[in-house]
Amino acid sequence: MPDRRSELAQYSPVARQQALILVVGFATIIAIGMLLLRLPIAAAGERALTWSEAFFISTSATTVTGLVVITPAVDLSLFGQFVVLGLMEIGGAGFISFSVILFVLIGRQVTFAGRQILRNTLGVFETFRIVPFTLTVMGFSIGIQLIGAFALWLRWRATMPDLKAFYLALFHSVSAFCNAGFDLFSGTGQNLFGYDKDGYTLTVMMALIIIGGLGILVGADIVTYYWDRRLSLHTRLTLALTLFLYVIGILIVLMDPIFEGTTFVDMSWHDRIWKAVFAVVSSRTAGLTIIPLHELGEASILTLLVSMFIGGAPASMAGGVTLSTVAVLAVTVFSTVRGNPHAVAFGRTLPLETIAKATAIMMVSILLVLVISLLLLATTQGDFLNVVFEVVSAFSNTGYSLGLTSQLDGLGRFLIAFTMFWGRLGPLTLVVMLAQRERPTYVRYPTEKIAMG
Repeated sequence: MPDRRSELAQYSPVARQQALILVVGFATIIAIGMLLLRLPIAAAGERALTWSEAFFISTSATTVTGLVVITPAVDLSLFGQFVVLGLMEIGGAGFISFSVILFVLIGRQVTFAGRQILRNTLGVFETFRIVPFTLTVMGFSIGIQLIGAFALWLRWRATMPDLKAFYLALFHSVSAFCNAGFDLFSGTGQNLFGYDKDGYTLTVMMALIIIGGLGILVGADIVTYYWDRRLSLHTRLTLALTLFLYVIGILIVLMDPIFEGTTFVDMSWHDRIWKAVFAVVSSRTAGLTIIPLHELGEASILTLLVSMFIGGAPASMAGGVTLSTVAVLAVTVFSTVRGNPHAVAFGRTLPLETIAKATAIMMVSILLVLVISLLLLATTQGDFLNVVFEVVSAFSNTGYSLGLTSQLDGLGRFLIAFTMFWGRLGPLTLVVMLAQRERPTYVRYPTEKIAMG
């Protein structure tokens, strides 16, 4: 009989090492960003950012969230804004992917542990040719951001100098693609530099948000569909749930005046449609906003909250519990209701391991949101919906805010920063810890049913 203890010892340390590398790596990036933002040169005025402000902004940028305790367009210098831009790029693409590029440039080999982390963060199932695949993904990501920046520059150069237009276009292209939520128009007296009603600008930014939120696997499937005429189950579930959430969300937000919201009062239907669509698309962890969220009705706010919590696809720039988790649980529930003992979707059966991982991610995420919300309710002055909205926004790395974050004290900022950090790494780390080869055992315990319902 084989020694099962030796097999356990073979995989558990590897998983722990992968999780530790992810956590320590992101924490190191946040620390470096905090030190850079703390420098006097990073501030626009005479007052340098405090340690608390620098830590919060660095965490928010690295986790591509977008929640702020300052106004980046006013309080950060060009140097400070470039630091935020760099942190967004590293946090969005992943420091592991950047490490691969650096290793290639200096001629070093990527370790087995590094390849395993890449496999899990990029959502692929084989480690074969993982390094070339990573480099391709990085090149594609940078290319999309540059195309988006060029498209925005073509529009914005009509109302501002070329160099300024390109810088703003580049910053917001990176922010949109990385689903980061940082902007340089808040506090300037204009929404999106006056282009908040421009269909061209909004379409470009929404395209960047959607591409960044769909993930690498979905993007690769769509690109290769022309040749192989095949979409994986992951892609089909992701696209179906994405479309469903967009349609439902847009319809509810458009009906906001019925729910006593005042955001769309005295607004034409043309402007209302554009802004409602942008708000719902951006709520899927992008966090860029062109409407006053605090003026929305509670039904619209709840819709955005649910959309934020779900988030985008795995192996993408988005956060949240991910579309795959929700899709797996929805398929499982639907199959159970129909009396099917197996979770079946599009003619495919989902493995029990996948259902177990989805359940674990959902339960841990709900528990985190509840605990942080309770702590904030006990330590801050804010009503229930505002607090939960802010916590979900931090957990899902969205960056939407009803104004609570800027009013938080030191403890509140730390709790939100921890939630952003967990939201970016928690589900991923949990998957890495669980992503071990199934270990069969010769021990079987008796089955016993428990009461349900």
